[in-house]
Amino acid sequence: MENNNLTEAQSLELITSMINDTRNRLARNSGTPFLIWGYTTVAIALLNCVTTYLQLSHYWNFSWFAIPFIGWIGMMLFYKKDKGARNIIDRVISIIWCVLSVAYLWIFIGSTVYRAPILYYTILLMGVGTLITGLVLRHRTTQCCGIGAMICSLAYPFSIYLIHKSDIATITMLQSWAWIEIAYFAAIFFVMMVVPGHILNYKYRK
Repeated sequence: MENNNLTEAQSLELITSMINDTRNRLARNSGTPFLIWGYTTVAIALLNCVTTYLQLSHYWNFSWFAIPFIGWIGMMLFYKKDKGARNIIDRVISIIWCVLSVAYLWIFIGSTVYRAPILYYTILLMGVGTLITGLVLRHRTTQCCGIGAMICSLAYPFSIYLIHKSDIATITMLQSWAWIEIAYFAAIFFVMMVVPGHILNYKYRK
């Protein structure tokens, strides 16, 4: 009987330890990927906002392609530094963002060929990923940021509709919107990913 009681106590202790380890790892890892991709995207967006405002060479638009390279390098360095074992929640979140990345590739192709508003689809898709991640983590701020980004993305098709329907749309208005929409994109991305990333890391440190 004593051996059975001891085994049960050890089992409960082991289960408790595994649950605590999962929670700690989840809290430790949840904010940093948001910061890596958030800051990278905001920086590139602001760079394009400035070059568009100054009407510099269109070749600067190719800097958007630096986002996945910088982001994946940052993620590889992050996971290389983190030596903990991955759990099922880590894998679920990774799968979600991998699928969204593939979907974004199709959106990018469609926007290039058919001239669809790429910034609108980018925010919408990343907002869905942020919302799902917030639901998995049960973190209300992340959920609200994802939903807010999805709602704010509607400004793109609405503004394009107004510009095309307007009888007073001028070249100056179109040029102004060209850099304003990028600045708006950077602001949404900052709130959508950088803000919850810092909050998640702060909660873990606290």
